[in-house]
Amino acid sequence: MKEEQNTNIKFLNLIYQNAQMGLIGIDMVIGKVENKKIAKIIKEQKREYEKFLCDAKKILIKYGAKEEEIGKLKEISTKAMASVMTMRKTDQEIAKLMMEGDHKGVLEITTELNQYQGNDEEILDLANRLLATEEHNREEFKQYL
Repeated sequence: MKEEQNTNIKFLNLIYQNAQMGLIGIDMVIGKVENKKIAKIIKEQKREYEKFLCDAKKILIKYGAKEEEIGKLKEISTKAMASVMTMRKTDQEIAKLMMEGDHKGVLEITTELNQYQGNDEEILDLANRLLATEEHNREEFKQYL
């Protein structure tokens, strides 16, 4: 029972951190986009990721656990890389970067879903919603390439 609980907590934290990474990427590009439609999509995605953070946190509380933030080193390096990658980029290039970030999220969540040994339906639902959101977000940017 304890092992399954640890599995669930670990998976929830992965979901939490995936949403955190999405928010970091969004925060790094939102002020650099001039196209109002792209900016609107990015703002909607920010709200979605904030909801995933909240939902994951609520389930973690049910398990008596606390969310694990991404490491400071990873956060700093991600922000630095995003800052460099978005320097003097067109809206089209930023849309492509956002798609790439969503794709990375899809790969990560799919891998973890396939390896998940727990059976908590609430966690599975949250992971599948995040996966569907990442896939949808990726598709939304295609029209701007």
